[in-house]
Amino acid sequence: MSGPSLEKLIENADIGIEILHPGGLGITRELAELCHIARDSRVLDVASGTGESACFLAETFGCRVTGVDLSGFMIERARRKASERGLEIEFLEGNAHELPFEAHTFNAVISECTVCLLDKERAIREMARVARSGAYMGIHDICWKSDAPQSMKQRLAEAEGERPETLQGWKWLFDGAGLIDVITVDKSELIRQWSNEVERMIGFAGKMKIFFKALRLWGPGGLAAILKSERIFKSPYVGYGIIVGRKP
Repeated sequence: MSGPSLEKLIENADIGIEILHPGGLGITRELAELCHIARDSRVLDVASGTGESACFLAETFGCRVTGVDLSGFMIERARRKASERGLEIEFLEGNAHELPFEAHTFNAVISECTVCLLDKERAIREMARVARSGAYMGIHDICWKSDAPQSMKQRLAEAEGERPETLQGWKWLFDGAGLIDVITVDKSELIRQWSNEVERMIGFAGKMKIFFKALRLWGPGGLAAILKSERIFKSPYVGYGIIVGRKP
């Protein structure tokens, strides 16, 4: 873990959160349905994290799922989870900018609350590359509201490495990658709901664990930076959305 980052802190603090995105498995189901995932689908989950969504998709839709994540820690965690549930899911360590798959491999390609952390254009092109003709590709991710101050955007980029788009901006990126029939769904209400849900799930003990870990890693200045990031995510300038397109 390098500089102060709320995202990295939550991912690595081991505070019992299995689903690291707003909307929980409800938005995962909605994304899957918009991507027409079915029993015969071969699905790629890019930045699969703890494997919770991949397991959910396999159990709910009966599809064949592959997960890829840059973190070896997350891959091992996901493999254990799938094994404990008796699921045959392939989890591979890999870079979203250079996916370790041949072109035209998957019936559906998804990524949840991660593309804003990446080279967005490159990651979206890679996801489109490995999708078959006629396949659907979708993400849900953070979206700036149109009136978001530039200073706030810069602060989030510097602190968290996150560079969201507006909902329309995400659509343009999908259009630019050659996807067609691109749709967007505004899910901004999930940001506040998720913040409240996380606070409820981790409780006072979890908050203290995060607090002291940030203080130990980065000192008072780092802790202040973490709290500033938290305020950005809770601001009215931050929204959330689903973006789905189809490969010609």
